[in-house]
Amino acid sequence: MTSTPYADSWVPVHREDGELIGFVCEDATGWRPLTVFGHPIADVGDREAAEDRLHAVGMSYLAESWELREGEDWVRVEVVEASPSRVMVQLVDFFGHPDRYGERHTLTVPVGDRLRLA
Repeated sequence: MTSTPYADSWVPVHREDGELIGFVCEDATGWRPLTVFGHPIADVGDREAAEDRLHAVGMSYLAESWELREGEDWVRVEVVEASPSRVMVQLVDFFGHPDRYGERHTLTVPVGDRLRLA
């Protein structure tokens, strides 16, 4: 699956062409669909529903607006690169941080609460 210990419980979900589109992970409340970098993208349900959600969304979540937590602040970013071990984001918050526009950050997976959908 992946070479990272946290993902031992993550079950990979692939498209028909073999492309990894995310993971599903079970906890005490049910199954949750996760991005390729482990961020939840829907509520908990049964495993089939979680996998169906990933197939419906595909990799489009990578094009969504995201926010990166820096201390107490959230800055708008876009995902530039994503894998099961890291995610690279680029600051696109021109009005809030024009001097840092385009700055890139690489986060190690799992990203925890440092990244969220905007």
